[in-house]
Amino acid sequence: MVSSDGPPAGWNTGSGIDVRAEALDVLSDVRQWRLADARWRAVEQVLIAMDAAVQADDSDALMAATADLELAGPLRLTRIGATPVGPPARPVRDRLNRLVHSLGGTVPEQQREPEDPGADDAGASRH
Repeated sequence: MVSSDGPPAGWNTGSGIDVRAEALDVLSDVRQWRLADARWRAVEQVLIAMDAAVQADDSDALMAATADLELAGPLRLTRIGATPVGPPARPVRDRLNRLVHSLGGTVPEQQREPEDPGADDAGASRH
C-alpha cells in the first residue's frame, strides 16, 4: 500500500529516484501548457496511467507514461484557425497536483489571477 505522505519506499533506490525526478520535471512543465480540450483529455489519461504506476510501485510503467506525457505536450507551431488552447480544467489540475504530491514533490500555491486586468491597480493613485 502506498502512503499518501510521499513516494513508495521502494523508490528510494538510484533508478527509482531518477524516474521520479524525471516525472516531477515533466509534471511541472504540464502546469504551464496551453492545449485544446481534446489534448487535455489525452493528458488526463496519461496522468491516470502515471498514478496507476505509482500506486503499483512500477518504475518502468512510470517511465513509459512520463515519455507519453512529454509527447502529449504542446506543438511548437499553431495553425491559423486551430482549435483554441487554454490551461487545464480543474479536474486535470487536481489530478496533476495529487500525482506530484504522491511522487514526493511539492505543489505550488494556487496563484490567484485577477478577474479584471486592472484589479491590482484599484487602490493606486491616479496622478
